[in-house]
Amino acid sequence: MKYARLRIQHTQEARHPMHAFEMEHDRIEYAELHHWNMVFDDTNSFVFRVRGDPDPFRAKLESRDATVSYSLTPVSNGVFYCCVRERVRETDEGYINAFARGSLVVVPPITFNPDGTTDLTVVGTSADVSAAVENLPTGMHATVRSVGPYRRRSRVGSPQLTDRQRAAVDAAIEHGYYNSPRDGTVEDVATTLDIAPGTAAEHLRKAEATVMRHVLSHE
Repeated sequence: MKYARLRIQHTQEARHPMHAFEMEHDRIEYAELHHWNMVFDDTNSFVFRVRGDPDPFRAKLESRDATVSYSLTPVSNGVFYCCVRERVRETDEGYINAFARGSLVVVPPITFNPDGTTDLTVVGTSADVSAAVENLPTGMHATVRSVGPYRRRSRVGSPQLTDRQRAAVDAAIEHGYYNSPRDGTVEDVATTLDIAPGTAAEHLRKAEATVMRHVLSHE
């Protein structure tokens, strides 16, 4: 059993309209797909976690012919959740079918990045992981960011990082800050997040401390 962390590049035509909207709207920071239910009536239901203003998000959902129904939670600390049922596009069906095979399981969340890429983790046999990567529909291409044996221990919950701490860690990974030898710097993280280097360093220290406490407390 293998895991693979994938980054999916989408052409403009293959990108989901809501993802394109999130990229372009300055009042939506990012969205993550946490839960989904594929049903056999040509619709899908999803639960998204979104950081940003729900008003333009709501307006976009209402303007789409594909939206069957939706509901939004109240905003808490800048975050709201959206449960939406929508009609399946042909591109979406090809994307879903690429990962609906054999042993393969998609592990949430799926993250929709501001640059138009999508990050997700899959678990399954090597053959099924490879088949998913090779059978993405036209307009999509997968980059394998990491791969290895799936040996995750059973744990209660996960380390609770703040959004800024998680963003700092994501930026640090992207820049190779945790590589050996180290490729990136705190200054790289600060530039990506448009914050002071001291603030970036503090986010990373607190995130690392939280993760280490979580690991030790569940040994």
